[in-house]
Amino acid sequence: MAIQDLLHGLNAEQSAAVTAGNGPVLVVAGPGSGKTRVLSHRVAYLIQEEHVSPDRILAVTFTNKAAREMRDRIERLLGTGGAASGLVMGTFHSIGVRFLRQNPGIVSDRLGILPNFLIYDDGDQMDLAKKAVIAVGMDPRQLAPRRMLSRVSAAKSMLISPSEFARDHITNYDDEIVSRVYAEYDRALRKANAVDFDDLLVLPLQLFDAAPKLLEVYQERFLHVLVDEYQDTNRVQYILVSALSAKHRNLFVVGDPDQSIYAWRQADIRNILDFEQDFPDAKRVHLEINYRSTARIVATADRVIRDNKQRIERLLRTENSDGEHVIVRELSDQNHEAQFIVGEIRRLLNGHGVTPEQVAVMYRTTAQSRVLEEAFRISDIPYKIVGGLRFYERKEVKDVLAVFKLLYNPADEISLARIVDNLPLGRGLGPKAVDNVRTWATLNNLTLSEAFMALPGNPGGPELSGSGKAAALKLGSVLANLRQRSTELTLSHLFDAVVEDTGYKGSFDHDSEEEMQRWSNVLELRSDLTRYDEMSPADALPAYLEQVALVADVDQLDANDRGHVTLITLHSAKGLEFPVVFITGLEEGLLPINRAIEAEFQDPQPIEEERRLFYVGITRAEKLLYITYTGMRMLYGRTQMSAPSRFLASLPEQHIKSLGTRHAGINQHRQPSLMERAKQTASGLPQATVRSMSAAPVIPPPRTYAVGERVFHPKFGEGVIGEAIDRRSDQELAVDFARHGRKRLLASLAQLDLIE
Repeated sequence: MAIQDLLHGLNAEQSAAVTAGNGPVLVVAGPGSGKTRVLSHRVAYLIQEEHVSPDRILAVTFTNKAAREMRDRIERLLGTGGAASGLVMGTFHSIGVRFLRQNPGIVSDRLGILPNFLIYDDGDQMDLAKKAVIAVGMDPRQLAPRRMLSRVSAAKSMLISPSEFARDHITNYDDEIVSRVYAEYDRALRKANAVDFDDLLVLPLQLFDAAPKLLEVYQERFLHVLVDEYQDTNRVQYILVSALSAKHRNLFVVGDPDQSIYAWRQADIRNILDFEQDFPDAKRVHLEINYRSTARIVATADRVIRDNKQRIERLLRTENSDGEHVIVRELSDQNHEAQFIVGEIRRLLNGHGVTPEQVAVMYRTTAQSRVLEEAFRISDIPYKIVGGLRFYERKEVKDVLAVFKLLYNPADEISLARIVDNLPLGRGLGPKAVDNVRTWATLNNLTLSEAFMALPGNPGGPELSGSGKAAALKLGSVLANLRQRSTELTLSHLFDAVVEDTGYKGSFDHDSEEEMQRWSNVLELRSDLTRYDEMSPADALPAYLEQVALVADVDQLDANDRGHVTLITLHSAKGLEFPVVFITGLEEGLLPINRAIEAEFQDPQPIEEERRLFYVGITRAEKLLYITYTGMRMLYGRTQMSAPSRFLASLPEQHIKSLGTRHAGINQHRQPSLMERAKQTASGLPQATVRSMSAAPVIPPPRTYAVGERVFHPKFGEGVIGEAIDRRSDQELAVDFARHGRKRLLASLAQLDLIE
């Protein structure tokens, strides 16, 4: 292919980016400006015109879906014959796995992680966090494991180890609890020979620190490093790509600071804003032409984002037609909003050539989806919720996968516990029998599952009797047999053996439609496994488990899944596009979210990120854009009056059409009234009112307790305070309950009543 063919169809800006020479390059790519196309053509250009071997190119994306699309484009550009084989491409997490898997000896010797490590998914991480909370003597009903996990993730993203957290980052009692949970969570991960998602970024850095020569090998190998969505990188990702590109300095990054919306995942917008400070000789190319949306939608998005301060100034423009006005609709409450959206979608479907898969309804919080789903459920419009229960998170699917995980990694007690609790194979095996086997396993330096598998051949094993002994022997025998066969069978045949031998296949009621639906999900898992049947059993099992762990919501969106309206959060919608988009809940407290409003006097960045989130939603729309808000809304069990979002004040009036109010007909034009109310909100006039309506009730300081006092707990009943340790503005209590033993509770959360 001649270079003219390679650059055919690219505009001048895109061509400049594709053909940029060596050295650092920053491509500021507005939404819909063809950044995936530029990245694909850039890789093809390097291979074809610069004669760079594909295995010397590292391309990093943020989703598996984006990686697949890029690879397909590159292969089409270069033609058949495997011209792009050897190209290293994938998400940060998948590339982190690659580094760890490729160097098992160093990883084992220096990091203490065995080659058959598992990647714990969200559910596994939550289970482990809950166990960690219990292990440090706290109640997971009062100390939310998800919040603890979020704090741990934030620490890992800042490269803070458990010991460093304990030494340098405790400023209050909450930090003290987080420190304990973090240390226990990390210990349990290592004991299970497992890693979480943050480890897949942190461990490669630790690997390169432990083996500097290995880093030099990768630095020499990767002549070019390309990174997509650079505005969403965190500190660890920034350090990793900087280190890998340090020798040749050919770092090509593409991103848009106006679409940085993941600060809550520790994404740092400064990585892209400061790129030219980090690389003073960097070239900068702007991709400003939007090919996705109508001119009115583009102009609306461009005007909204210009109110932000932290950005790279550029003009978003398009050569597309003006299109329809952006529709802004005020409704009375969340039910009226849902009815309007469903009614408008039905009108578009029936008379305007729109099909369901062309429509998306977007919202700031998942709590908003409940009323919308109810409205869709009673309508005749098919819908799907993205970000709901994913296929691999369904109970029956996780039950079968637990066996696969345990066969691959016998140290995985989370999966063993799931097998014991949920599969017929675990029936009759009580906590006492499991504890006896665990004690015996410790004495013999075995994992718990290895101990079970060793039982049939060890008559002098742990002390077991009756049904517990029979259940333990059966569990051990079945697992040992399956593990031996896992090295011989294809994954689909191993699946057949698992569901048969564990009794899981026979546990479904064939007369129950709900049970049969669950069984059909299990069978769908078998279909999924057949994709790996051509691989050797030794390679197929870890490859499949890795793919399952790293799949994301957006990766499961099937372009061929037609006939459903998409309900999706604004965060999940990033990277997608739809001809028709509804953005709901443009109200103070929702968009922007309350916590951003509460923080704005100390830090304006959360409000700026909320505005970027609105901008991302606007730029998902190709042809039609609807924006809705309500006069009152029930959310989280509370009904309150709503103030229009300050972001509405940024909408350019010449491109907006307002349809009615909560009391008027839908064709009445009230644009000035809407803008006036929105501008009042933006100027800060009604802020005190908004905060007073939306703020949580003031919680009085907790009362203090003394050792020896008798108390009543709503769940544990009567008890006596055994310890009362002051923790700054709180107390850590050890309460001896008559029926439940000693429990450690926080006074502020325990809901204790003093018994006089």
